[in-house]
Amino acid sequence: MSPSFAGHLIARAPGWSLEPGLYELLMLIGGAVILIGAVILSIQRGRPFSAALIYLLAGALAGLGLRAMGIGWYDPVEDAEIFSRAAELAVIVSLFGAGVKLDRALTWANWRTTVLLLVVAMPLTIIGMTVIGASLLSMALPSAVLLGAVLAPTDPVLADDVQVGGPMQNEPEDESRFSITAEAGLNDGLAFPFVILALFAYERGFNTVGTWWMEWLTADLMFAVVIGLVMGSVAGRVIAGLTYHVIDRKWLANPFDAFVAIGAIFAVYGATELTEGYGFLAVFAAGVAFRRYEARHEVNQRLHEVTLVVEKLAELSVLLLLGSVLPIGGVLELGWPVLVAALALIFLVRPLAVMVALLPSGLPGRQRLFIAWFGIRGIGSIYYVGFAFATLTPSDATPLFSVVAIAILLSVAAHGLTSSWLTRRLVAADRGARPQRA
Repeated sequence: MSPSFAGHLIARAPGWSLEPGLYELLMLIGGAVILIGAVILSIQRGRPFSAALIYLLAGALAGLGLRAMGIGWYDPVEDAEIFSRAAELAVIVSLFGAGVKLDRALTWANWRTTVLLLVVAMPLTIIGMTVIGASLLSMALPSAVLLGAVLAPTDPVLADDVQVGGPMQNEPEDESRFSITAEAGLNDGLAFPFVILALFAYERGFNTVGTWWMEWLTADLMFAVVIGLVMGSVAGRVIAGLTYHVIDRKWLANPFDAFVAIGAIFAVYGATELTEGYGFLAVFAAGVAFRRYEARHEVNQRLHEVTLVVEKLAELSVLLLLGSVLPIGGVLELGWPVLVAALALIFLVRPLAVMVALLPSGLPGRQRLFIAWFGIRGIGSIYYVGFAFATLTPSDATPLFSVVAIAILLSVAAHGLTSSWLTRRLVAADRGARPQRA
């Protein structure tokens, strides 16, 4: 059986070796997985159940099966770009979708908790994981900082169950769920300067006297962040205005109006990256600006639904890829320190960082604990790992991937199985705490 033309092209891709017929087999498996995934997502809502965990396990079984048949599979270090690009797609769509969900004015009172999470909790998480990487895993300081930066952002893709509802949902936008949504939308982009810092230090050393510190501070921190936020905000307003203009004149049929905005997401991301800004920040800011333009327009709901479908398909693909390499011995070759480091992130570093950051917030303890617990790690960290592997040597890349992979597995299991239950308890407690109207 000869491979199809598409399979032949894939077989010729660098780093890949597809046996004849394997492309068709992968298509068969992929189609079956998507069908099963649709059922899993349908029954997940409101239950102590994690579709993402099923994806990871399915990927692990597929990886074991392919290796048992003697079929070569991709290597997460050597073929990191495949991993990284798939994750990038998922994050881009998810960030815009997260922005469209948020319906609060841009005031200090509304965003205070989010700012505390970004400027206090996130750096504390980076510092905590740097210490663990250097002491427990014997990483060099640049690699330890990179570990902290890669694992610092919470995930906008896997955190859907604990985020605020979509437009037109008429759900109460409580402070804790709003903060998790906004934090996940912003810190995926704000982690980038710290990843760049670690990679600079990896190549040149923290003690190197030179201009790279100033280059990082001005170009990779201040300029890139500001450009990302400004371009995204302006583009979101422009896209919204054009979209509503087209809709009001009946030039575009429902539901294709939502796809105009989807296309614009990638245009905003590409334009921002070309100007050396952070595209992740830009697409989130574009989503917020789009929603703020006309918050109650029905196109917001259609846009939310379209982004959700694309996001879930990309999530399925990325987690299957991650699961398929979990059985590789290299993932756990460092033994128990990898597991301890991942456990420390989920159960110690993130919760403590958030509890410290939210001391001045005035939030009730139950809301602070909710935010502290749901520091979900996932697709964003996968993207940063793939990005960093272009610089790291294989010997330094392997332990980084090992900790990140196990941390994601633990997060998917622990957070996925508790999200629905804890969210219901929080909503019920908040409703009970509100004063009754006369």
